Amino acid sequence: MLEYFQKGGPVMYFILLLSIYALSIIIERLYFFYRASFNYRTFIADIKKMIMNKEIEHALMLLRRTPGPLGAIMSQTLNLVSDGTRDLRGRINEIGAYEVQKSEGKLKHLAVIGNITPLLGLLGTVTGMMTAFSTIALKGANNPTVVAGGISEALITTAYGLIVAIPAVFAYNYLSSRYENIVMETERAASDFVDFIEKGMK
Repeated sequence: MLEYFQKGGPVMYFILLLSIYALSIIIERLYFFYRASFNYRTFIADIKKMIMNKEIEHALMLLRRTPGPLGAIMSQTLNLVSDGTRDLRGRINEIGAYEVQKSEGKLKHLAVIGNITPLLGLLGTVTGMMTAFSTIALKGANNPTVVAGGISEALITTAYGLIVAIPAVFAYNYLSSRYENIVMETERAASDFVDFIEKGMK
């Protein structure tokens, strides 16, 4: 692998950096979505019981420890109620939009990496072929080994660009579906919770 990497030329370093960055995003998002996926209905029911039992501080403590956008939305809802905010639903919609967007993290960067790495591979192909033709111009094409280095660089960078791009695109699509599921569950649960709070205020 190291030998192939060295034969790939300078473009390989950019592909390597992007592959490391993509892997870090995948690991971080998998961990985040794992923690943010739980039984929302049971969670909401427990929080409602705490509120009805006047255990507001306990509920806030639990919400602040809850990963994902729902805990932040619900805790800020309780804070707005205690502050006497009038347009509660309007404020919650603003907070919810922000928290949901924040929970996406750097997911879109995976799509960018999936698009850029094949282009970098193509760039390596072009530079490799330029090297090959330059060698032919200087030394002639009688000996195939003279141009082998340039052609090898061209093929290796293309292959490595695709090797990085394919998993990045796959991971982006998978993690995007996880994110969309969390968004839908969050919106449903947050709306239910705000309805509960508004009824209690009447």
